[in-house]
Amino acid sequence: MSHHVTFNDLPQGGEKFEPAKGSKLIGTLGLLGLVGLAASAYFFYANTDTFAYSWLFAIFFVFTFVVGGCFWILLHSASNSSWGVAVRRIWENLANMVIPLALLTSPLLIPAVQSPLYEWMNHHRAAAKQASEHGGTVREALHHMAADNPHLHVLVSKFGYMNLTEHFGAFTLSSAFSWQVRFVLYFIILWVIASTLRGRSVKQEQDGDIKHTIWSRQFSCIVLLPFALTVTFAAYDWLVGLDYNWFSTMWGVYIFAGCAWSSMAVSILVVSWLRSLGYLQKVVTDEHYHLMGKLLFAFTVFWAYISFSQYFLIWYANITEETRFYLTRNTEEWRYVSIFILLGHFIGPFLFLLSQKLKKNPVVISVGCIWILFMHLVDIYWIVIPERGPSLGKGVFVSGAWVQDLAALLAVFGTMGFLYLRSLSKFSLYPWRDPRLIESVNVVN
Repeated sequence: MSHHVTFNDLPQGGEKFEPAKGSKLIGTLGLLGLVGLAASAYFFYANTDTFAYSWLFAIFFVFTFVVGGCFWILLHSASNSSWGVAVRRIWENLANMVIPLALLTSPLLIPAVQSPLYEWMNHHRAAAKQASEHGGTVREALHHMAADNPHLHVLVSKFGYMNLTEHFGAFTLSSAFSWQVRFVLYFIILWVIASTLRGRSVKQEQDGDIKHTIWSRQFSCIVLLPFALTVTFAAYDWLVGLDYNWFSTMWGVYIFAGCAWSSMAVSILVVSWLRSLGYLQKVVTDEHYHLMGKLLFAFTVFWAYISFSQYFLIWYANITEETRFYLTRNTEEWRYVSIFILLGHFIGPFLFLLSQKLKKNPVVISVGCIWILFMHLVDIYWIVIPERGPSLGKGVFVSGAWVQDLAALLAVFGTMGFLYLRSLSKFSLYPWRDPRLIESVNVVN
């Protein structure tokens, strides 16, 4: 049924969020963040090697939300979609959390953190040091090092001395410095995209000119490719780089699917929370929940398709370097986590989101979104943590390390959640002078 809202029915200046109204949730997240940061500081100095994996897991989990928020505003601007105008500011604020996220991610630039995570960096640093002390090139130093290092010897045998420096990274062994440059570049690109689009959105609230919408659409079409490359290369540098023997041509798409899926779930939860506080009552309707629910369903299927395709291609090719990723995750208790992901990440949400009635129910779909976020958390954990034990020579599991994982998660998620909800008060909760707002409010699908 049509909502039939006009501009006269909406408050002049939009709706400004008052943090005091949501103080319980905001305060809880802030407290969890402080406790997590304190515990993380202790674990960082007490056991850097194992905690490095905990921090990477927590950071990348939140990174997917920021990337997803950026994707949704890019998609809706580039496609000139009108229905998303009512909830666009939620995505804009989520995408603009890139600066605090960059600060929390900066420990990955510390050599003591990089060393247990990325073995290829250690090879390069050792070769560079040897070349500096005894003369010669890094390639010649690698030649001598390979005689005593079976892992390095395998790589040298496979790719040759001349090509090894190029292979080591799509992470590039030529210099760990280039990894750090890309690291900074990822956040710069995301910040430029997020801040530019929100800046145009805010300017439109001053004059109501449609030119800002047109400009944003043109800008979004241009930066879609840099955005896609940023997500792909970050996923390779930070995650695939944990095991330089392994590679997958579908990895960037796999991570992207999780970013879009989880960030839409976050958006639905935030909208429901704001509505429970009395905001967005005339702006967001059951039709918006239905539309967002359909996108959740679409990316549930898309993630499953990419996940199965990646597994099937690696299984069919049966190349040792590729199969190791799945062999590790089918060993001992990890195999049960793999089965749980199949059931909880795809089958459960798929069946749940088939129902139009359930998607239109704010309470029910919000509960479903909590489950989706939990499964996304399990997925990221399943990607990062199984590499810890074998890489550090401590077996499949590192005893007691789950406490460090929990501390890192509380620190990053609590801090970012606190800052994000506080940031909602900076501007109106929806772009109140966007010419397409009324079309969005009255959407029927």
